[in-house]
Amino acid sequence: PVYPKRLRDAMRADLMSLVNECHGTRRESEAAWFLTPTPWVAPMAYHHIVFKPAAPQPIAESAECLGFPEELSRLLSETNGAIVFSGSLALYGVVDRGRLLNRSDPFARLPFDIERENLGWDYAPERLLVVGGYRLDGSRACIDRSDSRVLVFPRGARDPIAAFPDLSTWIAEEIDRYRTLYDEAGRLIARQEETGPPRRTN
Repeated sequence: PVYPKRLRDAMRADLMSLVNECHGTRRESEAAWFLTPTPWVAPMAYHHIVFKPAAPQPIAESAECLGFPEELSRLLSETNGAIVFSGSLALYGVVDRGRLLNRSDPFARLPFDIERENLGWDYAPERLLVVGGYRLDGSRACIDRSDSRVLVFPRGARDPIAAFPDLSTWIAEEIDRYRTLYDEAGRLIARQEETGPPRRTN
């Protein structure tokens, strides 16, 4: 389906709201914004990493390889993935093929590579495209190419534990949910198990 501009803009707005709400010092690299330092986690840790727009070529290459829905290509051209709420939730992005991670520079961080993340996905890969993940239990969020829903699967499972009508709703509702689990400084104020995926299939 072709997504209305308001939905495409909403996806970007939800991620960019995290940039605008930054608490404390922020850092900016060539590829990303590092927002709300959390030094009690690690000296160079940040509560959110939101990646800047990807270039057209890597998006086109990954889109051809994986069969991106239009709304995902548009989102990555505006925000190339994110690692948010102290890594609780990740939205995967595209990475230039052959590009190596500079491990000596903590601000040279790259998004999780959507092509790599899909290599190990073997359940209905012609229908399901892995677009994100949850750190707590390794659950994966997938776009169902047949109807644009986002389905969340626990590691190794073939039955989803959560379903969202589209990519925009998944991003918006999960950001809103995680905002209730952490304070403005990035400290967890809920139980650790709540940082996993929701359980909702209606």
